[in-house]
Amino acid sequence: MTIRDPRHWADALRRIATPCARVDTKLGAGEISVPLLCAITGLRTALPEAPVERGEIGLWWARVDQRVNVDRIISAPTGGSLLPQGLYRTIEVWTDADLSGLHALWWLARKRCRGDWMQRVAEVRDWHLEHTQPDNATNRPWAVHVFVLGKSPECWHYAETLLHNCMAMTGRPDPLSAWILLDAAGALEASL
Repeated sequence: MTIRDPRHWADALRRIATPCARVDTKLGAGEISVPLLCAITGLRTALPEAPVERGEIGLWWARVDQRVNVDRIISAPTGGSLLPQGLYRTIEVWTDADLSGLHALWWLARKRCRGDWMQRVAEVRDWHLEHTQPDNATNRPWAVHVFVLGKSPECWHYAETLLHNCMAMTGRPDPLSAWILLDAAGALEASL
């Protein structure tokens, strides 16, 4: 049975993720770890001297650094996705990056009251529903909240699959996925 209520999703994501969310040196997502943790936890680190304005990394830094030009990052024509696929070597890496960027862009659109960015979020979400599978990524639940809030059976199924995939190997999310789920739970709570 599909859970349709964002409040129930938020509660479930928190229950699943909280025991697994820890900050350690093995978060394993490279550059994304620092801005992700800064955005989620409020923990501040030294901002880069020049703003990072490329791909999903730039969108995550934009959550904590107002100098990042979000419009520049999302303006490139991509055929429906958020980021151009040609920048990445494999479909899995690109899907992971695109969904990560979508996750960050949802927050940016909400916090900066940008309806045009929220419209872009919906377009990219719908494009992924039609063109990618939720297991095309690296088992990270990026943008799970975007799909929960999509309010269609296809969106909810996509969200359920993202959640399932991040726990498929061990029955629980790894630390980075746990932080992603906690951020998604916060997004769902903020949308109520």
